[in-house]
Amino acid sequence: MPLTRDHTLLLVDDEISITRALQRLFRKEGYRILTAQSGPEALEVLGRQEPPVSMIISDQRMPVMNGAQFLEQAKDLQPRAIRYLLTGYSDLEAVIQAVNRGEIHRYLSKPWNDEDLLLQVRQSLEHFELLSENQRLTELTIAQNQQLSRLNQELEGKVAERTRQVVEKSEALAAANRMLEESFMEVVRLLSSTVEVLNPDLGRYMRQVAPLSRRVGEALGLSGSELDTLEMAGMIHDIGLIHLPEALWRKEDEQLSEEERRQFIEHPRIGALILSRVEKLTAVGEIVLHHHEHADGNGFPNGLQADQIPLASRVLLAVSDYCHMLATWPRQEKKLAAMIRRRFDPAVVGEVALDQDPETLVHEMAERKLLLEAGKKYDVKVVNALIAQLGTVGRELPEMALPLDRLQADMVLIQDLRLKDGRLLLTRGARLTASSIRSIQTIGQRGMIDETVKVALNPHQG
Repeated sequence: MPLTRDHTLLLVDDEISITRALQRLFRKEGYRILTAQSGPEALEVLGRQEPPVSMIISDQRMPVMNGAQFLEQAKDLQPRAIRYLLTGYSDLEAVIQAVNRGEIHRYLSKPWNDEDLLLQVRQSLEHFELLSENQRLTELTIAQNQQLSRLNQELEGKVAERTRQVVEKSEALAAANRMLEESFMEVVRLLSSTVEVLNPDLGRYMRQVAPLSRRVGEALGLSGSELDTLEMAGMIHDIGLIHLPEALWRKEDEQLSEEERRQFIEHPRIGALILSRVEKLTAVGEIVLHHHEHADGNGFPNGLQADQIPLASRVLLAVSDYCHMLATWPRQEKKLAAMIRRRFDPAVVGEVALDQDPETLVHEMAERKLLLEAGKKYDVKVVNALIAQLGTVGRELPEMALPLDRLQADMVLIQDLRLKDGRLLLTRGARLTASSIRSIQTIGQRGMIDETVKVALNPHQG
C-alpha cells in the first residue's frame, strides 16, 4: 500500500556515523530526517517539532539517558509516534524490559540489514497512517455526532412545538367532531321520539334496542364511532314501519297476510331511503337496510348471508328480535303457554316449566329462541355476546343510589364497585348478600369507598 503522507523521522544516536548512515538510507525514500546525539537533545526537538514526528529510531547505549529511558519520555511528548530501539545483543535484557513496559514498538539489532530495515519502517509507517486516519475519522465522527446531537435537540424542540400545535388543533377538531356527533345523535333521538309519538309501542321498543345493541357491539370489539352508529341505528331501525298499521308490528310472521308480508319486507329499504337524505346518516341507513338479513341467506331484502351481512346489522337483528319478543309476547299465563306450544318444538316445550312467573318465562323462552336459531337466522358469536349481556342488562330494573346502611340482600349492583384508589371490589351485575353488605359497610366506615352505591332491585323484590 503506497504511503499517502509526508513523514518525519527522528534519528537519535551519540555516534554521528550511525545517524549519517541511517540518514543516507532513509533520505532516498523521501522521508524528512531530523537527528539528535542524545536523549535530552532529542526531547527538545520533539517538544518544538511541528508537524509531529512519525517515527523515532534511538540507540540504546547513550550517555546521560539511555534509549529506553528516552523513548519512555518521548511517548509523553508524542504518543502516536512509532518508537524503534537500536541495540546490540548485549543489551537484550534492557530491551525486553522496555518492550514489556510498552514503551517501544520494535527493536533493531546492530548491524542491521538495509532492505529489512526499509521494509520494517515502511510497514510501520503504513500502520501509522492507518492509525492516524482512524483517529481523524474518530474525531470527525465525534464532532459530527455532537453536531447531530445539537441538531436533534433543535429538531426535538421544533417537533415538540409542532406536536403541541397539532395536538391543540386535533383537540379542537375532536371537540368539534364530538359536538357534530352529538348533534346527529340528537337528531336521531328526535326521530325516535317522533316515531314514539306516532306509534308509542314501536318507539319504546326501539329505545330499548339501542343501548343493548351498543353493549353487544362493544363486547364484539366495535370501535367508538361504530358503536355510536350502531346505537343510532338501534334507535330508528324500524322507522320504515311508521306508515304501516300500528297492529302490523305486533303480529307474528305466520299471522301476516300476503299483502302485509310484502309491505313488511320493504320496511328496511324504506328506512334506509329515509335516512339517506342526510349524508351523515348513510352508515346508519346501511345497518338498517340489512338488519333483517339472515345468517343462512333466507332473510331480506337482498338475501345476504353470513359475513356478507355487516356485523352491526347482525347485532341489530338479534337484539331487535329479542326486544320484540319481550315487548309483544303475552303475559297472561294461558296465552303465553299456548304461544310457546305453537312456536316451539315439543321437545323444547317439555324442558320448560310453563307454570312459572310469566315475566321470567318470557325472558327464558326469548333466550332459547335466540339459541335455537343461532347459525341459521342469527350469527353464533352475536348470540353468545347477547346472551352474556342479558345476565346484567336483560331486564329493566328500578335503579337507585343508596347509602351503605340501606343496602339489602339480593339487590343488584348496576355499576362496578371500586375502592377510591380504583381497585375493583365487585363487578356490575353482582347480587348482594348479607355477608357482602357487611363487608361493604365495614370498608365504607373506613372511608375507602363512596358513601352511596348504585343498585337495582331484584325483579322478584317488592
